Amino acid sequence: MPEKILTMVLCGGRGERLYPLTKDRAKPAVPFLGSYRIIDFSLSNATNSGFRRIALLTQYKSLSLERHILNGWNIFNTETGDFILSLPAQGRVGDRWYEGTADAVFQNIYTIQEENPSRVLVLSGDHIYKTDYRKVLKYALDRKAEAVVMAKLAPTAQASRFGILGVDESGRILEFQEKPRNPAPSPWHPDMSLVSMGVYLFETRSLIKALIRDAKNKASAHDFGKNVLPEMIGRAAVYAYVFDDYWEDIGTLDAYWEAHRLFLSTEPPFLMNDPAWPIRTYKPQYPASMIAGGKIAGSVVASGCRIYGGTIQDSLISEGVTIEDNAEIRDSVILEGATVRRNARIRKTVIDKGAIIPEGFAVGYDDDADRRYFKISREGLRVIPKNWKLE
Repeated sequence: MPEKILTMVLCGGRGERLYPLTKDRAKPAVPFLGSYRIIDFSLSNATNSGFRRIALLTQYKSLSLERHILNGWNIFNTETGDFILSLPAQGRVGDRWYEGTADAVFQNIYTIQEENPSRVLVLSGDHIYKTDYRKVLKYALDRKAEAVVMAKLAPTAQASRFGILGVDESGRILEFQEKPRNPAPSPWHPDMSLVSMGVYLFETRSLIKALIRDAKNKASAHDFGKNVLPEMIGRAAVYAYVFDDYWEDIGTLDAYWEAHRLFLSTEPPFLMNDPAWPIRTYKPQYPASMIAGGKIAGSVVASGCRIYGGTIQDSLISEGVTIEDNAEIRDSVILEGATVRRNARIRKTVIDKGAIIPEGFAVGYDDDADRRYFKISREGLRVIPKNWKLE
């Protein structure tokens, strides 16, 4: 009998390090590469893998996410048992919101028991990558694993911001340290550490037992990486599945821009138009873009744009954007419906939806001037909020 998998996607984080992009939306609903949302990648991986029973564990500012799911992901046939549904905190185990990644799943134990899957796949809704989860399932079955953690090798010097896995030669996890100051090296590469991707495949009975134990521990943060998995290691067969392709946790503004920069290159991390592995989203009904003049290089221009001239270099122009004559846009991401007036100059900036950049305005050239209006990231990225206009 084939394995029955329930996929649970964690969508409730506040996304404070992505502010102001998360001022009015949940982090998984932040736009990416034009019409996509960050969550589309995890959802596409699941559906392309044949895992079509999906629960979204939502919490903060979920309206934009809910609307996107309704418009772009209403593709499931309930007669075959497939579904995608949202599970906000419902008060089944207490009158509180989700208080950690593990608590979010624990509060939905009733749903897990009703579905009665053989295994539960737990995903994060804010990662950009492409993978077939059936390979992870086979890996778990071959090793009779009660839990599998997807992991990547990362330079030890840069690994302290992740959960670090200590493993033996077979890949069995012996230790799980959450963001240690001095990450342990992997057994295969002395200058590389094995970091958790925050993707977990659990045998259902083992997961439920671990969640109940964790819920009884009042000192716990109720987090998979900090609490549940370290506690499981001594009791259960927990393995690391090493993923050797592109993966990015869109946790900061700089990570958001860096991911765009990679996909705008001539050799992106993976193809978005692969017919064998489509990345699904909702495409607004815009006409083709009108380009009256100007110079565009190394950039992506989505549908419905009106470009009257100027220069666009190494930038992403989302749907419905208007760029007037003699504007200059470099190394920037412009989201849906924004307007850049004539003679404006934009460099290394994210312009959120509906913002209006006035004529002759410059962003990205003067730190002191920009700080009067906008947030500047550690790496110098400017972020112009949704619907901003100069008063």
